[in-house]
Amino acid sequence: GYFIELDGGYSHFGHRSVFMPGISAGVILNHHFTIGLTGEFMNTHGGSHGHHSDNDSTDVKKHGGSLSGGYGGILLEYTLMPLSKVHVSFPLIIGTGMVSHSHHGDSLVTQNDWNHHNFMHGEHFFVVEPGVKLEVNVVKNFRIGLGLSYRYSPEHNHLVTSPDLLNQLTGKLTFRFGKF
Repeated sequence: GYFIELDGGYSHFGHRSVFMPGISAGVILNHHFTIGLTGEFMNTHGGSHGHHSDNDSTDVKKHGGSLSGGYGGILLEYTLMPLSKVHVSFPLIIGTGMVSHSHHGDSLVTQNDWNHHNFMHGEHFFVVEPGVKLEVNVVKNFRIGLGLSYRYSPEHNHLVTSPDLLNQLTGKLTFRFGKF
C-alpha cells in the first residue's frame, strides 16, 4: 500500500506555543510496517524564545521576535492490528532541520538617541522523534489519528536560545489517505 498524510501539531519551542503543519508520504509493507518521508514546519511571531546570555552587556531586548523553520526526514512506523477499525501505531522520525531566530533590539547610541537593529541567526540540528498514535479507519482509504511524540535533538548547542528549545512534546491530529 501507500499513503499521504497531512497533520497539524501543537508543541512548544522554548516558552512559545506553536502550531506545526506537516506532511508525510510513503509505502506500507505487509499492513504493519511503514517507511516514508516527513516534514514539519513552524513559524511564530512575538515574545521570547528562552533567550539567554552570559554577558549582560550583549544581552538583547526582544521586541516582536520570530522563530521559523522546520525539520524532516525518514518516517518509520509499526502498526498493531492495522486491519481493525481502531488501532495503535508507533511512528519514529529521524532527520535534520533548521530553526531561524530573528528579533529586534534597541541599543543606546547617544543620550536620547536610539538605534534600532534587526538580529537574525539560523541553526541546523539533528532530530529523533518517537511517538504513539491512535488511528481510526473512517472509510476504506481514509484514517484519522491522534498522536503524541517527543522531539529530541541530542547535543544541540543553541547560540541564541535556551537548550530546551527543541526538546519538547508534540500533540498531533493526522489525516491519512491511501491504500492500506
